[in-house]
Amino acid sequence: MNNLLFKPELVQIASYKLLKLNIENLNEDQNEDKDVSFTLKNSIELSFNSLNKLIKSKLDISISQLSDIKSEVLAKASITVEYLFLVENFEELHYIEENGTLKVNQSLTESIKAIVYSTTRGLLMDRFKDTPFDGFILPIIDPRKDISDNASK
Repeated sequence: MNNLLFKPELVQIASYKLLKLNIENLNEDQNEDKDVSFTLKNSIELSFNSLNKLIKSKLDISISQLSDIKSEVLAKASITVEYLFLVENFEELHYIEENGTLKVNQSLTESIKAIVYSTTRGLLMDRFKDTPFDGFILPIIDPRKDISDNASK
């Protein structure tokens, strides 16, 4: 499939929903441990509606705040955000194989994953204020490698 057909300006975020934002503070002592680190797990699910030129994505993120001194989990966060994209030229960016499998332009799916992750980074910077994750910023990653991908028709 020709990657030259992909045009970012023809992709629009139609809507988004913060489906889940759970923050659990496991360290009730409130002694602010300055030496902390974070672990991060994420996955994204993409669904395609070729008739209506839509892509739905659901990003799940789990973050743990760890004490470097005490080696314990101080706080946990779980986030799920859903986005709906309209792709004006979607008909040019996919085809259906003989066995019925939908094949979608790789530049399109990689761009969708990058937009979802980056937009969620900004959303969480605001939502994490006054929580144990205040000041935490989702790291910059390569969405082609660092987000588990589950795609469905």
